[in-house]
Amino acid sequence: MFREMEILHDSEIVLVSEDGCLLGRVEAGFSAASYAVRISDRDEVVEHVAWNLFEALAKVRTDLQQAGLKPAVEGACRDVYPSRMALEMGGGRKAYRWPVTDRPVTVGIFDPVPSSEYGRLAYVEEQRVSVDRLRSEGSG
Repeated sequence: MFREMEILHDSEIVLVSEDGCLLGRVEAGFSAASYAVRISDRDEVVEHVAWNLFEALAKVRTDLQQAGLKPAVEGACRDVYPSRMALEMGGGRKAYRWPVTDRPVTVGIFDPVPSSEYGRLAYVEEQRVSVDRLRSEGSG
């Protein structure tokens, strides 16, 4: 699928589990009205297509969750979620990081998360619940 797509992102990432970390690769592409995200490691390749990058990443993360893996990227953090405008106008490449205090800041969903912040990583549903809570508490 990626052969026909414009490559938007390609970098090494860390996949985090309770058993430790392993190196992987994240790739993102665009073709016509579809975005694709692929995460691979030495054993497996998981790829999904959606109408925006954030949703495609969420689908990939759901598959990785079955193996207990979380990609160490901002788009997989419990305090990061895109606005509707970011999804529609920017293809979901950027999202807000919702801090407990202050206003949200914009981050790239494929920006790496340092090992000291791996505690921010979450599974897809945990992320949705956490950001809904942060938004309702008036952050931003």
